[in-house]
Amino acid sequence: MKSVCYVLSYRSPDYVRTRTLVDALKKMENIKFFEAINTSIGLLRYIETLWKLIQVRIKYNPDIYILGFRGHEIFWLVRAITSGKVLVFDHMMSPYDSLINERKTIKSGGALAKFVFIYEKNILHNADIILTDTEIHKDFFSELFHIKTEKILAIPVGTDESLFYQKHDVQTSSQAISFEVLFYGTFLPLHGIDVIVKAAAKVSHLPIHFTLIGGGHGNQYAQLIREQSFGNMTHIEWVDFEKIPELVASADIGLGGPFGDTGQARRVITGKTMQLLAMAKPVIIGEIPPVYGFVDKFNCLTVPQGDDDALARSIIWAFEHQDLLKQIGVNGSVLYKEKFSVEQIAKKLEGIFES
Repeated sequence: MKSVCYVLSYRSPDYVRTRTLVDALKKMENIKFFEAINTSIGLLRYIETLWKLIQVRIKYNPDIYILGFRGHEIFWLVRAITSGKVLVFDHMMSPYDSLINERKTIKSGGALAKFVFIYEKNILHNADIILTDTEIHKDFFSELFHIKTEKILAIPVGTDESLFYQKHDVQTSSQAISFEVLFYGTFLPLHGIDVIVKAAAKVSHLPIHFTLIGGGHGNQYAQLIREQSFGNMTHIEWVDFEKIPELVASADIGLGGPFGDTGQARRVITGKTMQLLAMAKPVIIGEIPPVYGFVDKFNCLTVPQGDDDALARSIIWAFEHQDLLKQIGVNGSVLYKEKFSVEQIAKKLEGIFES
């Protein structure tokens, strides 16, 4: 029986990626599971995680260590502490790609960009196994950082199934007079908030209401909502994560996205898409290769990224075919169970522990 330690030092230790991987590991009967996960925030979290890791190494000496997302800052210290053991690195997102291509906060080709690239590349080459979230990301990282694809394992994001599961829809007074469209997220470029706002403007003649959750007051996309809203959008800066399922249940359809016209938007299946699918809520997603099982107007609605016209048409179709949405949601929940559930994540992880 293999022993495994999950290591994490992140500003959100209960981030959905951590929840699903830990849940999957705990479900596996053929491993002994240990944790070195921070509870504090700020710089103290690094000290806390590393101290917990040292204690686990001395007391239990696990066979395999998994450094969870986002562990780039402490990778080399973890590599030293776990020397001689298998180190799995969860590389769900590339800091280099995010800073250069998505957020554009670092100039491409500059000295800082080169440093970030080399630092990230060395981490990936020194990890024994790399995890990411989709096969598209797997191929992208393999080509960008010159890594053998056999070293990378695509593990879906999944969701916290104790919170997100099929419930009876909640009828609200707002639903009696309008069709409710829900989006929640961190308002990153890949999410395409600008696309959603433009699509909302194009359906403003219909009784369709949008609730957009996320993005602080100073966020550029939050400002866009305030400036371009046609009165059919409500922006909420923050909702506790545990309250999201209630909002999902009360909506008619969810926006899973991503809708941004970016490279990363074309390589991911968002966490909110997983949550909506798990709750059997009909969801509109950005186009993804057919291998993932998404079929337009069968288990979801799909639109090209960066296309507000297509998103508006999809929302109007949903509004005009509300009688079909429940079955689309049910079909989506079946897809979730077959491809993205915690049970499926556990099965994919088994290969690591059998080698």
